[in-house]
Amino acid sequence: MDNYKRIDKLIMKYLIIGAIVILLITNYKQVLQWLSVLMTVLQPIIMGAGIAYIINLLMVQFEKIYFPNKHAKWVRMTRRPVSILSSFIVVLFIIVFVISLIAPQLISVFATMIEKAPELFTMVENWILQYNDLFPQLADFVQDVDIDWQGFASQFLNMINNFTGNVIETTVSTIGSVFNFIVNIFLAIIISIYILLTKEKLAGQFKRVSKAFLPERLDQNLRYVLNVLNDSFSSFFVGETIEAVILGSMVALGMWIFRFPYAGMIGALTGVTAYIPFVGAYISASVGFLLILVESPIRALLFLVLIIVIQQIEGNIIYPRVVGQSIGLSGLWVIVGITIGGGLWGVPGMLFGVPISSAIYRLIKDNVVLKEKYKGRLKVKG
Repeated sequence: MDNYKRIDKLIMKYLIIGAIVILLITNYKQVLQWLSVLMTVLQPIIMGAGIAYIINLLMVQFEKIYFPNKHAKWVRMTRRPVSILSSFIVVLFIIVFVISLIAPQLISVFATMIEKAPELFTMVENWILQYNDLFPQLADFVQDVDIDWQGFASQFLNMINNFTGNVIETTVSTIGSVFNFIVNIFLAIIISIYILLTKEKLAGQFKRVSKAFLPERLDQNLRYVLNVLNDSFSSFFVGETIEAVILGSMVALGMWIFRFPYAGMIGALTGVTAYIPFVGAYISASVGFLLILVESPIRALLFLVLIIVIQQIEGNIIYPRVVGQSIGLSGLWVIVGITIGGGLWGVPGMLFGVPISSAIYRLIKDNVVLKEKYKGRLKVKG
């Protein structure tokens, strides 16, 4: 009789799950709308959790050096707040420093590029024609290109006029978006501070809820997966930060030694884009090439040579030692993670695709090892 009751409960359970799945599939548009609204509502909380995770990496280090051998009450009470404040100050300083290096020069150079576009094209054309023996096909292509710069300028002015025609509507919309973004950032920072101040309590509450509502084995597996994800993300961010500082410094120093312009800006940009493995190097190199191209095509090509040399040193010596060992992934799986992550979520996906791939790789690897050990025991018993 008990067996029949268990079977009935199991059947009812799967019927309910099946009904829910069918309901979700048949009303997927409404479900997507609800999810979109839910994500909008939860955005400050998600951002706050992300900020807390990043700040925590620094906070832990500050806590280690904040009167480590003293156990007085005032030390224990101030250790966490002081460490949080110090971590936010460091992050804010880095952000302001990088923006101050990149933004002013970038705006100025792009304005110059737009102004000197016809002159730049003529200069590049003359240079290619001068070395037409080396680039015969490219020289033929350049000779056939006929750009109507007057027409281009006219179209650009028309676009500006159309934009200014809707300037009030655009301004109101932009102000609303900026205000909403500022409010979300403010709420996210407040939430992140609360998370950091009470992280041990929150972790304990999560463990209690997990133990209370999940079977023991599932609870253990969930904790293990979360620990693997935490190890992968923390190792990735720490390793990438060290690698970004080294690479950005190498680019800035190399450009300064060989008297290339915009050394500080391109070095800072290289450091920022280095968080996107492999792809980030091409982004910064492309921007640097275009900026230097305005002044001299020859120097722009020499800049590419310098970047290639630095990338070879970084890719073969620095990256495997600093990041490769920390995330435990080969180059192939890094590229796979970037490709899939970028295809699904754009630039954030390219950034987070690597640590997620590392976590999945480790989980599969550990599972394979367990299966092999289990099969080995069966063979020994047999």
